[in-house]
Order: sequence, then C-alpha cells, then structure tokens
Amino acid sequence: ADRMLDMGFEPQIRQVVLKRDMPAKEQRQTLMFSATFPAPIQKLAAEFMRPYVWIGVGRVGSSVESIKQELVLATNDKRHKLELALEALRSEPLARTLV
Repeated sequence: ADRMLDMGFEPQIRQVVLKRDMPAKEQRQTLMFSATFPAPIQKLAAEFMRPYVWIGVGRVGSSVESIKQELVLATNDKRHKLELALEALRSEPLARTLV
C-alpha cells in the first residue's frame, strides 16, 4: 500500500475500498501488512479499518533477524487452508506463529 501511495494511487485505492460494491468497514474484515508503515498509510488504514490496530514487531525502521518469514501457497479450498494453518501451528509448538 505504501508503494501505491508513493506512485499517486490514493484516489484509486479510495475508489476500490469506499465506492465499489465492497461492504462497509463495519461489515467486513480488512487486514493490511507492510514492512514499513509510514504515517500517511496509517491514516489511510484508520479510515478503512474497524477497529484500527497497529502491531509493530521489533524496532520500527529496522529488520529483526529472529523473525522467520515463510510463504505457503494454498488452493482456494477452505479445508486445505485450514490444514496448512494447523500444520504451521503444530510444526513448532513452542513458537509464536502469525497466520
């Protein structure tokens, strides 16, 4: 989202989120992830999300070596997604996992 804002796409982002057939923010779940989360993006996120919650991991503006990021491809099948999520949670039972 921050890169899209840098490129001047804020009107298009607003159009998609606010003016199309998307349910109102009170009736949907919206998640945003960013390695950087500058103030303009936080302001935009607060408008689109209910409640707006910001979670920072590590020191803002730096990387954290102890965090392992892993991409797992899933099909559209809900059962398959559930199985993958459970597998991730069970693979390291003492670890903290964000799915």
